[in-house]
Amino acid sequence: MRSLMLYRYSLFVVVFFFMSSSIAIAQSQQLTELQSSYKNYAENNLPDKIYIHTDRSFYFCGDVLWFKAYLTNAENNQPLAVSKVVYVELVNKTDQPVMQGKISMKDGFGNGSFYLPFSVASGNYTLRAYTNWMKNSSPDYFFRKKISVFNSSAKPVAASTKPSVNYTVDLFPEGGNLVSGIESKIAFKVNDKTNKGADCEGVVVDQMHDTVATFKSLKFGMGYFLLKPESGKQYAAIVNFKDGSSFKKDLPEAYRSGYVMRVTDSDAANVKISVEAAGDHSSRNIFIVVQNDNQIEYAKSMSFENNKTDLTINKADLRDGVSQITVFDENKQPLCERLCFKRPGKKLLINAKSDRSAYDTRSNVIVNVHTGNAATTPLAGNLSAAVYRVDNLNQPTQEDIFSYLWLTSNVRGSVENADYYFSADNAETNQALDNLLLSQGWRKFDWKNISQNKTPSFNYVPELAGHIVTGRVTNESTREGVAGVQVYLSVPGKRIQLKGCLSDKDGFVHFDMKDFFGPSQIVMQTNDNVIYHLEIFSPFSEKFSKTILQPLNIDPNNSEDMRLGNMHMEVQNVYHQNKFDQFADPHADTIPFYGKPYKTYLLADYTRFTTMEEVMREYVAEVNVRKTGSKYRFNTFNSDGFDLKNLQTIEQVFQTNPLVLLDGVPVFDINKIIEYDPLKVARLDVVAQRYHYGTITAEGILSYTSIKGKLEDFTLDPNDLVLDYEGLQQQRIFYSPKYETEADRDSRLPDFRDVLYWTPELKTSAQGDGSFSFFTGDVPGKYVVVIEGLAKDGSAGSGSFIFNVAK
Repeated sequence: MRSLMLYRYSLFVVVFFFMSSSIAIAQSQQLTELQSSYKNYAENNLPDKIYIHTDRSFYFCGDVLWFKAYLTNAENNQPLAVSKVVYVELVNKTDQPVMQGKISMKDGFGNGSFYLPFSVASGNYTLRAYTNWMKNSSPDYFFRKKISVFNSSAKPVAASTKPSVNYTVDLFPEGGNLVSGIESKIAFKVNDKTNKGADCEGVVVDQMHDTVATFKSLKFGMGYFLLKPESGKQYAAIVNFKDGSSFKKDLPEAYRSGYVMRVTDSDAANVKISVEAAGDHSSRNIFIVVQNDNQIEYAKSMSFENNKTDLTINKADLRDGVSQITVFDENKQPLCERLCFKRPGKKLLINAKSDRSAYDTRSNVIVNVHTGNAATTPLAGNLSAAVYRVDNLNQPTQEDIFSYLWLTSNVRGSVENADYYFSADNAETNQALDNLLLSQGWRKFDWKNISQNKTPSFNYVPELAGHIVTGRVTNESTREGVAGVQVYLSVPGKRIQLKGCLSDKDGFVHFDMKDFFGPSQIVMQTNDNVIYHLEIFSPFSEKFSKTILQPLNIDPNNSEDMRLGNMHMEVQNVYHQNKFDQFADPHADTIPFYGKPYKTYLLADYTRFTTMEEVMREYVAEVNVRKTGSKYRFNTFNSDGFDLKNLQTIEQVFQTNPLVLLDGVPVFDINKIIEYDPLKVARLDVVAQRYHYGTITAEGILSYTSIKGKLEDFTLDPNDLVLDYEGLQQQRIFYSPKYETEADRDSRLPDFRDVLYWTPELKTSAQGDGSFSFFTGDVPGKYVVVIEGLAKDGSAGSGSFIFNVAK
């Protein structure tokens, strides 16, 4: 008997060992598959972030809004050179853009400006920015900043004195859901009518009105309470405010079975993740995955013991910033999710000071700048600097590039006083930070696509060389896309800008318009006998986040600041308006796509004939002019007409019409060129060889340039699509007068600048040193210098100081 029992026990041990080994192997394979799926997703989805530094945040109509764009790799915050265009918009409360610009980017940096016309209404606006690539994701990923604009020429709109809702209350169970019988942490966020956090306290009651929990806000209307919901019970939070009002908010219903996750700092060096299960889920295995901006930092399979499992992770194994913790089941489906934060170890320290602390009007100010890290090692920085007058309307913002890249870009909505979370590293700020992460949530990845190992599909591509103009060719009657149509896009002008594209299966065409700057017309054409419907699409996103803009409310106590600020704007516009509309040369390539032509004819050097036919027959030896009936055609000489390798003559004259251009626009009907007035033509380039340019193949090229360069008195085909179109924004030159001589200082022209200086191109050397200078104006007061920037290693930071100007 004893031998039999020993045999059965030994057999049980062996079977258990093999079963355990099989389960462990299966779990390991599932975890490997999950990691592989995520890696495949991440490799095809390069994440990027944009930060916009503006010269200030309050403007009058008539002011110029100046800004610099920083484009970074979200994985490490290093400057990202992939996208060459950033789209910037000023959007009103109904998601209508009032200003739009396409900003040229180089090595991850670019800058621009908006002149705010008096057609813009008073109000709060959202300044948002994104790349073409970012349009594949939610608009919550776009950069957003509140901008206030006041229009002094419009009648003020009276603000509602009785808002329909004074407070909003939101509740967020940690990890996602409440489960009966499991204690959960529930975060709350309370905002007032101005969308600011409101101090509050309250109780949680069940359906019998018995108190089961109490709570009190910590910072910015946020806090948490603990609750162990019981099956069949309903709960509500009663929130009480300092003004005596109260608000009731029902808690979400608790599930009978499911999972609850708790994340805590077990000590300064570790983070503890606890998962508890209830119901028929408690016997299953789970996977815990921690990722940070598309990089998996930690992954582990876990088994439950008494319906619970714990995992402790050393913070040294986590990357800086916001990490996302996700619990998956055996089928790789997400169960719980929340965020944690590791304070970043690197920061760009910007130390700046002026040569004095106080200045007279029209005096020179010299600012010395030094950039480095916390270890006092110098770092070269790419910076932007703004100098403006401080009053009750214009105050330094409480969010900078450091807090945005590391924190606020990873949570929903606007973050009140973002700098607070980095002001100290203590229990209070850490708890406030955790409340923020719990309450404002996370913009989740599409885990369904990841777990199914799907390669992500993208509707928008990175603009690697320049702005991409997108259009479509459809059937004129059915509006269905037509494939395989050769489409031309050109920009009329003396600078040849022509692109070609074959329409895809859905009729879409894409034109990569490198160095396309400023407002112009664009012409979209085909050379078929079929009439198509042609479209050009706006490159600006039509998707918007759900952030609610509060009305602009001006405190009556700030009326003097409003009067002075508006007067300063009006004086500047009266005396210096022409200074605001000066733009830098973009230095775009002016060489045409065909390079150096075979021959160039400057028509002013020849006897001016009155018909183009005479010009072509008498002067242009490289082109034969033929006429069949009433139709003209050109046959161009082939300069490559002799095969040196085989010593034989090949085609000496092309048999089809060359590509004919007038001011860069294709002209497919030779009769129209023959009929054009040669006295309006300044130049003719002849390319005497077969030419391949993208999808365009031409048997020679004849490029006519008119004297004015704008298709003067030339009528395009009625089926061509002609649109006014804004290219990349030209860079406006900041007006900064100098008072270097006594005559300059004695000038009677008023200088009422509130923004004394703006530069988006401040750079420090490898030793971390840099400087800039400017002159004060005629307005005394307190001025702030704000400098923000980025180093190549992804270190971000800001610095500021105050100086005074006296009469």
